[in-house]
Amino acid sequence: MGLFTLSVRRLNLVSSLLIVAAAVACGGDDSEPGSVAVSATTVAAQPAAASHTNGSVVDAANAFLSSLTDVQRGTALYAFDDPVRANWSNLPAGVARFDRNGVRIGDLDAAQTESMLFFLASALSVHGYETALGVLGADAYLAVAESEDRFGDDNYWLAIFGEPSNANAWGWQLGGHHLAINATVTDGRSYLSPTFVGVEPASYTVGASTMTPLDTHLQAGLALINVLDEDKRAAGTLSNRPEGIYTGAGQDGVIPPIEGSRAAGWSDAQRQLLLEAIFQWVGMLDSSSSRARLAEIQSELNNTYFAWHVGKSGSIYFRIQGPSLIVEFSTGGGPASDAGHYHTIYRNPANEYGRAVYRER
Repeated sequence: MGLFTLSVRRLNLVSSLLIVAAAVACGGDDSEPGSVAVSATTVAAQPAAASHTNGSVVDAANAFLSSLTDVQRGTALYAFDDPVRANWSNLPAGVARFDRNGVRIGDLDAAQTESMLFFLASALSVHGYETALGVLGADAYLAVAESEDRFGDDNYWLAIFGEPSNANAWGWQLGGHHLAINATVTDGRSYLSPTFVGVEPASYTVGASTMTPLDTHLQAGLALINVLDEDKRAAGTLSNRPEGIYTGAGQDGVIPPIEGSRAAGWSDAQRQLLLEAIFQWVGMLDSSSSRARLAEIQSELNNTYFAWHVGKSGSIYFRIQGPSLIVEFSTGGGPASDAGHYHTIYRNPANEYGRAVYRER
């Protein structure tokens, strides 16, 4: 319901589109829709030619901007360093205490929506594209289930920061309930920080398909917990946890306490599973950008920590933290309770909103 009935004219996101539209932009993928098993090993082995080029992302961004009216274009475009870029929230429409950045998806016509989808498919990997659209689908489902206008796939906004080109740094932001992707593009590479991805319900149906946008993220964390030796698991176990996550919306600059098990003493197999977990977030970007970021994280792995907590209700929290990495995952109850409600964040404290690479130019 919701996204797939009420909004089918604009966001034709039946399961076939989740595969076909992404495959057109990304060069093909055989993954089932809804829950993509992304592997750091698999992506690292992909040839560079299989990844997006900066030019294709630039072209897709400019095509989207060209599809807009003059008024819409003025609403969508900001200076790269405009401070409103930090105005994002995981709260539903009308609850955040500021205006969202960019043009509202619900105000786009069919052609503009198609252009917007093509841009997202060009800017993200198949995994990232399906994850983002899976979050929108969950909110559309929630809108029908709760009969509230503040939910729904209409209430997401896309903004462009700086003029998209191959000659300068620029960025984009897709924001709304449970989603805030902040990306920067420069010199053929994309950077992703901060990015919030959440979902409620964690599992929902579209026709005969079950959509579970963040299940691979959860399963990667559980696999990591279960593979650790008893002493490492004990070192990683937290006696308490934040109510939600430390570094969510409005928490720019916050660094959680260093806690947990340090990966320096882990086996190769355990370190590989740590990278696989991290890659659920890093892998949202194109393969060349993801490989470059993974290499940076791998070089810091000896100083990377894994911490986790399981509550009495079965709620799960885990955090992966290194010199230039913060990943947090939190369930609002047991993974199956009330169909699930998950919050996650990915940050690179050394390059928030692409400020570090922008200053280098």
